[in-house]
Amino acid sequence: MNLKRCDKGHFYDAEKFSSCPHCAGGIGNSDETVAIQPGDDDIKTEALTMDKIEKSIPVRPEPVRQESEKQMTSSLSANISRAMQEVSMSEPDDDAKTVRYYETETGIEPVVGWLVCIQGEDMGKSFNLKDGRNFIGRSVKMDIVLKDNSVSRDKHAVIVYEPKRREFLAQPGESRELFYLNDNLVLNFEKLKVNDVIQVGNTKLMFVPFCSEVFSWDDIKKEDKEQKN
Repeated sequence: MNLKRCDKGHFYDAEKFSSCPHCAGGIGNSDETVAIQPGDDDIKTEALTMDKIEKSIPVRPEPVRQESEKQMTSSLSANISRAMQEVSMSEPDDDAKTVRYYETETGIEPVVGWLVCIQGEDMGKSFNLKDGRNFIGRSVKMDIVLKDNSVSRDKHAVIVYEPKRREFLAQPGESRELFYLNDNLVLNFEKLKVNDVIQVGNTKLMFVPFCSEVFSWDDIKKEDKEQKN
């Protein structure tokens, strides 16, 4: 501000007015009011401009935007997908089980024999034997799942059905634990006979064959092919 005093003693802002507005009979711009009171030793000047007044108005926070229906659906789908992946990871790996050489048209794997528990926590229960290798252990991945804690989790022992010769064989699995056939330690392949007893941990299993020289599922398959031809 460049404050000046006119000949009549009026004070005015020389930056805004070329001459004293008081002497001219007006205050110039209608949106401004200039009040200048000269004192003996000091001068108090007050200039108010409506355009320059800043009102303090509290700014309301923007409301939290809710997810749109599309966003909610997308988020729900992502959560379901993650849940399915977690469930998938927790399920038994079917690749660890024996791959069968044949199945019926209904998708059922034909039974070739049984192991019947005659001693242990599963006493009285029967376990189906399928074509190929049947792994014994506590894991749900195994073909024959036992409750006995003294049995190795994975592949304690293996029972094999060989369809070409129609033979059943017992062999050690990948576990460090031992198993027995008729109280004899099994270190290699051992041919099984009717009512042989296999001991795995504290569990004893009696072998009962279904396929043999008398019957085989291969015979049924051959008969079906001949009838179709």
